[in-house]
Amino acid sequence: MSDEGKPLKADHIFKKIVWRHTISISQAMEQATTWSITGVAAIVGLFISNLDSVGSLVSSIGLRWFLISFTASLVFGAISKQIGMTLGKGLEMIEKLEGVLSSDQGQMLMSQMSTPPKELIKEIVEPFFWPLSFYMKRSAIKGLDDYLSSDKRFVKLFCIQLIFVYLHGITAAIGLIALACSIIK
Repeated sequence: MSDEGKPLKADHIFKKIVWRHTISISQAMEQATTWSITGVAAIVGLFISNLDSVGSLVSSIGLRWFLISFTASLVFGAISKQIGMTLGKGLEMIEKLEGVLSSDQGQMLMSQMSTPPKELIKEIVEPFFWPLSFYMKRSAIKGLDDYLSSDKRFVKLFCIQLIFVYLHGITAAIGLIALACSIIK
């Protein structure tokens, strides 16, 4: 059943509040990931710049797995950070848009619009390159049928970010364990 043209229900508003406040944790995770990425990169840089010295203390296989694990950790951390930035700016944009549309001027603007919603969506996404235009159009059309679709998408992105934060930490820990287990002296 489509929500198009219907007012928001109390259920919708309650879900938005819960989901958006949960997603707001994403910003703290992004900042923490920034620090841990910096630490991992510093450790990798230190080991690579002192490879000759480290090579005499650690087996080559252990050092190889340490570097592989830390590189994977950097990649997972970078993905997590990108998702966190996307969530932060996405929530900021949607809250500003909702603020404008719920104002008196926004309501007046909406009442004066003559373009049907699906046609307006096509016009809005027109200047964007593919695949962004495709995803924007699909998301906007979903939003006509389900007012909470953007919030649901943000929750899913938050869950993906959380997975990458865990992978970032786990691969860094594996690298440290591999290094510790390969000490030969």
